[in-house]
Amino acid sequence: MKIGVVFKEENKDDFKIKSSLRSSSFRTAGLKKAKELASEAKKYIEAKGHKVVEVEESKPDYILSFGGDGTLIHTACQYAHLGIPFIGINVGRLGFLTAAEGNDWQEALDKLIANKVFISERITLEAKVVAGNELLVASKKPVTRNSSSLSLRAEGQSPETSYRAVNEAAIKGFLRIIELEIAVNGEKFLKVLGDGVIISTQTGSTAYSLSSGGPIVDPHLDCLLITPINPIGLPIPSVVISPDDVVLVKVVKGDDVSLIIDGQEHTKLKEGEIVKFTKGKHNVKFGYFDKQHFLKSLNAKFGLAGRFGG
Repeated sequence: MKIGVVFKEENKDDFKIKSSLRSSSFRTAGLKKAKELASEAKKYIEAKGHKVVEVEESKPDYILSFGGDGTLIHTACQYAHLGIPFIGINVGRLGFLTAAEGNDWQEALDKLIANKVFISERITLEAKVVAGNELLVASKKPVTRNSSSLSLRAEGQSPETSYRAVNEAAIKGFLRIIELEIAVNGEKFLKVLGDGVIISTQTGSTAYSLSSGGPIVDPHLDCLLITPINPIGLPIPSVVISPDDVVLVKVVKGDDVSLIIDGQEHTKLKEGEIVKFTKGKHNVKFGYFDKQHFLKSLNAKFGLAGRFGG
């Protein structure tokens, strides 16, 4: 078995994923712990007769991610085109998407080596900034992607044009209320006056969308969610749509509007610009050691089973 090991390296400028175990600098104890656990895991895997390989150089059977949900999401986003299952070992805070806690890494590796892994495959989301003068008419023709970059871009487009998200993409204003027009499959669907809108996958239903009033969606149910952020007036419910639908969001009014992909700000949007959202070309596969991981994680991380004293 060949296993890739990644961990988070952070600096003040950007987010990096290290897919090797060479020395690097860390600014927090959590990041240092991620490196230490990754190094111990490498020794443990090799002692069991298996190989730890560079993700970029040799396609592994699994990719182990040491960090939090953010590390796992960014790793999955970067390497989704490889079709490899990602297994997260939580060295962060929440760890909702990760398969095991940092203290249980050895038990997790034993199960991995024994192939006691359950695969949860989910869709991704692609967001493409299109010409501002285009009509709100959607096309279902897929875009050819360059799979080598973390934020995937359409061939022939600038690097800041098209992006892949595992959780969600958000169009958000920061200084004042913004106005957005949303169309689904070419039909005018919704106008939002507020802080913005979130377009998420089922994986992202437990992230930003949930904190904005969206529903929790089972990860096996492929879908997209449209969730307004703090709309003015009557509450606008989150809407669940088909993963094959095409969503266009036009910035009608707004001075400081950003496109945010999985929590990372990627580009500013001007009035009149349109962002096109579609199901991503590549799915992501997360590995877990329990078929009921999603429900158990909901209870463990959010305490749903005990909210009413049960």
